[in-house]
Amino acid sequence: MSLPAAATPPTKERLPLTLSGSGCDSKETQLTTVLQGIPGVTGIYFNRVPNHVLVDITTGTVNAADVIKRVNDAAASWQCKVEFIEGCISASMPTASAAPHHSE
Repeated sequence: MSLPAAATPPTKERLPLTLSGSGCDSKETQLTTVLQGIPGVTGIYFNRVPNHVLVDITTGTVNAADVIKRVNDAAASWQCKVEFIEGCISASMPTASAAPHHSE
């Protein structure tokens, strides 16, 4: 008799994306709608860094290139472009810990 393999939890990744173009400022609601419609997107955070959005994804379900392509396809008519920032300083992913959590 064999035992089932232990399920490995999905891997999460935080994508730091920059927003550029005159149409980005007024499109947070529309960008959120597009991002929420992408399977594997688990969190969307505007306004933590100016002109950026932090997007949490489940790797294996979606990747950075897919997220950027889907958003840019939707945002092209808004004069807004989204790009991945390599080496960007971003807020870290939340992790479980015994330490007390502080609210922002």
